[in-house]
Formats: sequence, C-alpha cells, structure tokens
Amino acid sequence: MEKKINVAIYSGIIPAPNFIENLIKLIGDEKINIYLFGNKGSVKYKNSSIKIFFTPQGKIKIIYFVFFQLFRLFIFYPKKLYKLIRNYKVFTKSGSIFKSLSKILPVLNHTPDIFHIQWAKSLPFWFFLKEIYGVKIVLSLRGSHINYSAFANDSLAKNYNILFPNVDRMHAVSKKILLKAEKYGASRDKTDIIYSSLDLGLLKTYKKNNFKPHRPFRFLSVGRFHWVKGYQYSISAFANLKKINKNIHYLIITNNSISEEILYQIDELSLKNNIEIVHPDSQDKVYEIMRQSDCLILPSVQEGISNVVLESMAIGLPVISSDCGGMKEIINYGRNGFYFPSRDSVALEKLLLKVMNLRIEERERIIREGEKFINQNLNTTLIKSQFHDFYKKTTEIGI
Repeated sequence: MEKKINVAIYSGIIPAPNFIENLIKLIGDEKINIYLFGNKGSVKYKNSSIKIFFTPQGKIKIIYFVFFQLFRLFIFYPKKLYKLIRNYKVFTKSGSIFKSLSKILPVLNHTPDIFHIQWAKSLPFWFFLKEIYGVKIVLSLRGSHINYSAFANDSLAKNYNILFPNVDRMHAVSKKILLKAEKYGASRDKTDIIYSSLDLGLLKTYKKNNFKPHRPFRFLSVGRFHWVKGYQYSISAFANLKKINKNIHYLIITNNSISEEILYQIDELSLKNNIEIVHPDSQDKVYEIMRQSDCLILPSVQEGISNVVLESMAIGLPVISSDCGGMKEIINYGRNGFYFPSRDSVALEKLLLKVMNLRIEERERIIREGEKFINQNLNTTLIKSQFHDFYKKTTEIGI
C-alpha cells in the first residue's frame, strides 16, 4: 500500500476562496491528506483526510500561541527548532516576529511533504521550507498575481525571477497564464495545466430550466470593483443599447465598495435606474441570481480563466467574455459562448444585441454546448486524477 502524501494547500485563510475550497474537498482521500494552515473562519469538513491547523487572531492570543508552538517544537522536533534559530532571518524579515512565527511554527510542527502555495506573492515568505527543511514547494499560477502584480512591483518581479526556476512544480489554470509566468523563469516542463475544480453537484441544483429570456433582458456581471475587471467597458456598451431604447437591466454582484469613477460613469450616462449593484452575503445567493439571469458578461482586461464563467456554463447561463487571458481556451465562439476584443465596448455592444436576438432554440443549443464542455473537461473525476498525478510527480522529484 502506498504511503499517503501530506499536502498543505496554503491560501492564508480558512475557508479559502470558493474555487480553492472545491479543490480541497475534491482531492483529500485515501491517497492524500490535506493540511490547512491560516486564520480560521467558520468551516467544517466531513472528510477526515482534511486537517486544520489554524492561527488565532489578536495580539495576546498570538503570543500565547507562539510560546505553545515553540514548546511543542522543542519537545518533539528539536532539530527543526535548531535549524529555525540558526536561520532566524526567516521570521524577522517581514513585520512582527510573533506574527511571522504564528504562521511558521504550526507548519514546522505538522510539516507536509508538499507545500502548495495558491498565491504567488506568498512564495518569497515560504520558500525557506524547501531551502532549510527540504519540503517540496509547488505553486499555482493564478490571476492577478501573475497577470499584473509583478509588472507594477519591481521587487516582486525580482523575487519571481529568482524563485520561479527553483519551484519543484507549478500548476497553471490556463495555457496563457503559463506563457506569462515563463517570463519570470517558470518551466513548461515542470508545469501542469489543470483547469479549476467546480462543485458540479451543487451547481446542478441551480441549473436553469427555462431558456426564454426575461423582459427586461437581464445581464449580469460578478466580480470586485477593480480596473482589471473592465466594468467601464460593459457600462459604456450598456449605455449605447439604452440610447436605442432596448429593454435591458444590468446587475453587478460585487464584494467590495464601488469606485468613484464607476459611480460617476453611471450617473453621467443616466443609468441609475438601469444598473443595479448588489452585495449578496452567500455564494448560494450568487448562484440563485445567476439562475434568474439571461446572460453573463465578463468585461475583464486580465484574467487567468474566470471561475464565474465556468460556473455560468455549468448552470446554463449564456456567456459573453472579453478575450483576455485564457478565456478563448474555454469559449468556442458561437458554439458555447461569445468573446470580444478586450477593452472594445463597441464589439461588446454588438454581442449584447446578438445574444438578445437569439432564437430560443439557438439559446438552448449554446447552453447545452456549454454544459457539455464543462462535463467533459471539468468533471471531478478528471480534475482529481490530474491533481493526484501532479502531486505524485512532485514527490518523485529528486528520487
């Protein structure tokens, strides 16, 4: 019987964002133990292969926690403690020593075989696990951390150039994002392209069962307010449709406050009665809104592969996306969705009209093709197998 692989999936918070939670719940089984480290919120896992080692919050709690973890390390793993003391710069190079130790010590007390970092910006802090303790480091190449963060931060770009070539293995969410990471030294030979995991069982409960659009036609976007999300382009396209008296409504779901620029644009274009911005307090409410909508718009300037587009296709919501990042890897134009040149509000306007004018049977065909793509390429059996192979290849490095 093969020894179970202990994999830490690190995002810094527990629970992690939805797409990482799907991964956690999917891959923990008789072959893999999942370790979670970070600040803990309200979460319970039925899977006994998922183990939580959380860091408390609050100054006094952190101090007590650090002393307890140091004592445990001294009793059970004195060699690890000795190495940590010899390499004290590990926990003194960033901010509060106690805060750094509160992150590091639980990992040393429960050291995994593989430390899987979800956000590239965390790589410089955690790379000592490989250098000092021989832990395999793997990195997911995701969204903003690869697409533009390092472009605007010379120090981060320098760290990427130094560390990316030395990561044991990488997971890319799209082919396009791997191309960007290669500029910082990522190796194509050490990278597996695995699309995001979806909770298809949950999404099935929100599947649309009516292909007839509403009046007014309900457009939807989901995502935080940030320049990279490109809302100014979708709002401009929407305004042009209002000028020709199209009966439409645009709902934007976000988890942060609205930028002044967007508020000004909505007011300037007299769209206050036509654009609604909401902040649902649960993912279930987001999915329910998606089910009640007629078309998803992704106007982003940069993305890896948008999870909300994948979820929309699974639910049966037609999608229009910009051609940014890896979106053309999943959207077959006219077959399972539509895409337009990024930042081109005129092209987007034409697609909005096109989707509004689709016959019912055309809408149904596109929806069915989207569901087919998801079921063939993002089913849980396939994604689980791909990640198991990914971790197995990682453990075999250097053997």
